[in-house]
Amino acid sequence: MSNYEIIKAKEMGEGQGAKVKRLFPSRNYPAHFDPFVLLDEFFVESPASFPDHEHRGFEAVTYMVEGSFIHSDNLGNNSEIQEGGLQTFNAGKSLIHSEKPGETGFSHGIQLWVNLPQDKKKSEPSYQSIKQTQIIKDEEDIKIRKVLGDDISVKLNTQVDYYDIWLNNKASIQQLLKSTHKGILYLIEGNIKIENIDEDINEGNALLFNKFEKLEIKAQDKARLVLITGKPLDQEIKIRGSFVE
Repeated sequence: MSNYEIIKAKEMGEGQGAKVKRLFPSRNYPAHFDPFVLLDEFFVESPASFPDHEHRGFEAVTYMVEGSFIHSDNLGNNSEIQEGGLQTFNAGKSLIHSEKPGETGFSHGIQLWVNLPQDKKKSEPSYQSIKQTQIIKDEEDIKIRKVLGDDISVKLNTQVDYYDIWLNNKASIQQLLKSTHKGILYLIEGNIKIENIDEDINEGNALLFNKFEKLEIKAQDKARLVLITGKPLDQEIKIRGSFVE
């Protein structure tokens, strides 16, 4: 890619009755985006679920947009997160887990897979969660939650910054970025304009960008998006089923 590319998520079924909009890897974008392996916006309504399955070789980050979600695993964790909550696990050498809607009966969220450094692929699995992520800006037309970053209690083995951003009434923001990171701007709803990029970004689409120092984002009316950046590991990513080698 050049220093940026706009791609569209592909709708598909997953688990038992769940629906996802998969940004990558998919037929629309069959590659990965180092250090990121996969990104899904998921929609799960009871009795749909993700029954027990095994993962290896990556960290999963699940952020709740609406509803609630229960994670259970073979480490003994059984945890429910609500809207604004975050859970992560390091699959390491092996983790078996299941996911299903919680008390609301509906789950709408973003799941991101982050590759593990090669020397961590056989690490012991672990789980972390935050009941409510931190709101760092709450103004009339702009609201921002910080999901992951240097000052967040949940820590990954790869550097990742993650924001959930609402813009109303054609509001705009300028977001400074780490120039060593690659990033994903994924639009949950609405449409936006990015300064110096001719094409608008619409619901279910994303901007993939390479080492920008800032983004100037303006809502065409109102919009909600996640902005995720990470430091590349510069190692090959291979998926074999639910394992990342």
